[in-house]
Amino acid sequence: MIALSRRQFICGGAAVAALATTPAIAASGIKNLPGGKTEVSLAANKVLADVGGVVELTIKKYGKIALVRTSKTSNGFAAYKLACPHEGVTVVQSNGGWKCPGPRGHGAEFGLNGSLKLGPANSPLKPLKITATSKAVTIA
Repeated sequence: MIALSRRQFICGGAAVAALATTPAIAASGIKNLPGGKTEVSLAANKVLADVGGVVELTIKKYGKIALVRTSKTSNGFAAYKLACPHEGVTVVQSNGGWKCPGPRGHGAEFGLNGSLKLGPANSPLKPLKITATSKAVTIA
């Protein structure tokens, strides 16, 4: 048996925890459509085939957003602005949801579905209007 120092144990645990979450990846296969709409190809974003899959992208009129697979149905997607409603800091994926990071952020936490879990924010992440087909998700 190998003796581990406290530091080795903590660092090893942190490494395992980091691998246990699937981080959002940058979206590909993005088209800008007339009327300010954005289309995200599902074929180009394989992570969206599974419930809980997340891609991030930036849309000029919204800033950074997340597109999340919420169910296996053809319209089982949701999109959210990744700006914390408290101070506007961009949230980052953390522990199966989103967290407003320091030093400017105040630690608000949101579910993967954008719901508010912990303040100081007092509202969820802003949802965006979408339409989905078996081939693409369009963000209005």
